[in-house]
Amino acid sequence: MIIDEQRIMQDLARFVAIPSVSADPARTDDVARSAEVVAAAFRLVGVDAAPVVSGNGLPAVVGRLAGPPGAPTVLLYAHHDVQPVGDLDAWHSDPFTLTARDGRVYGRGAADDKGGVAVHLEALRALGPEPPVSVAVLIEGEEEIGSPTLAALLAEHADLVRADVVLAPDAVNAGPLAPTLTVSLRGILNVLVTVRTADRASHSGIFGGAVPDALGAMIRLLATLTDDDGAVAVDGLHPGVNGAEGPDAADLHADSGLSPGVQLVGRGSLGARLWHGPALTVTGLDAPAAAGAANVLTPVARAAVSLRLAPEEDPADAFRAVEQHLRKHTPWGAHLEVQLVAAGRGWRSEATSAVAGLAREVLGQVFGTPVTDVGVGGAIPFVATLIDSMPSADVLVTAVQDPQTRAHAADESVSVAALAAAARAEADLLSRLGHRTPSPIGE
Repeated sequence: MIIDEQRIMQDLARFVAIPSVSADPARTDDVARSAEVVAAAFRLVGVDAAPVVSGNGLPAVVGRLAGPPGAPTVLLYAHHDVQPVGDLDAWHSDPFTLTARDGRVYGRGAADDKGGVAVHLEALRALGPEPPVSVAVLIEGEEEIGSPTLAALLAEHADLVRADVVLAPDAVNAGPLAPTLTVSLRGILNVLVTVRTADRASHSGIFGGAVPDALGAMIRLLATLTDDDGAVAVDGLHPGVNGAEGPDAADLHADSGLSPGVQLVGRGSLGARLWHGPALTVTGLDAPAAAGAANVLTPVARAAVSLRLAPEEDPADAFRAVEQHLRKHTPWGAHLEVQLVAAGRGWRSEATSAVAGLAREVLGQVFGTPVTDVGVGGAIPFVATLIDSMPSADVLVTAVQDPQTRAHAADESVSVAALAAAARAEADLLSRLGHRTPSPIGE
């Protein structure tokens, strides 16, 4: 089977050029355009694919290509929506122009997860017009905002997406050519916290010292969410497990870009802190800019707070625990509002099935490096939702990203060699799955 890196780059450049930022209402048309382009690409490789929408959601792409009678069905999952670009000055090239440097290509979505879309397309090209398995396709358009309409979409298109095996290249490899199989994912809970102390700003010289300001109240409130070690201090959250050793601390310092002298936070093994237990990040703060700030008491402050949850945690329980904590610790009688922005359950699997074993074998052979089983701290709400829809399916979460990728940050990138290896491994795996026991689902 021939894998053509140039074709992968052409696909990826076309996808990256569309700013399909699902979190930005101003980009709704771009997300729709992205879905159309992705659907057209799959039609060119033989999949009967089209954009679909559930309710008021953003468009996904679903499709199906029949294989031999009795062959298993493999669902190829990825997502075509991307994160906002953030500070443009932090990028060394245009985030929506795929740019090659030193064996990697840069652009928003190049790795997360338009790279996964390009891998699926090239694997299908390598297999030709008559694949050895039946292929279902689901390319989501809301993954970066927590997959809010995915459950409904799966129910509405069950006949198209039903499968025995799911391939989802949306996690992180241990290195550019060091393949991993993800066996656990943390859940996610994003909330918007608003603190109000007054109906207008007031002079800090006249009222300061007696009248509280909302920004000061917010700072004190946010500080209660973690303890002195930086561990989450919210009662009622599932603590996770502490068995996984995790990455080397020196590698973690280097891969994260941690400044010299800055200490790691949390307690327990690094595996427990990064993959299996709760973590909390203040991801945004609405407050007056420091430059040119007036001497006034700020009446309203808002903060975006993101929690990564233990794989076993119920996000609804976590939200109640966080809200209760915030109300208990809001200082000085300030008015508090806690708004749920996004939530998704985690997932844990032993990945001991014969299909998982075959995937390890194929990935190891193609990448030339033994496969590592890892937990991943990031959330992929799709996985838990899919398992609810297809509980008997084997879900294989693989990756094209690596520790250098900088997903969600400036200069997101992916290794060109890793994309080609992932496509080759996927084509090989699909071929070998086609020679296994006939599917219990059939066609």
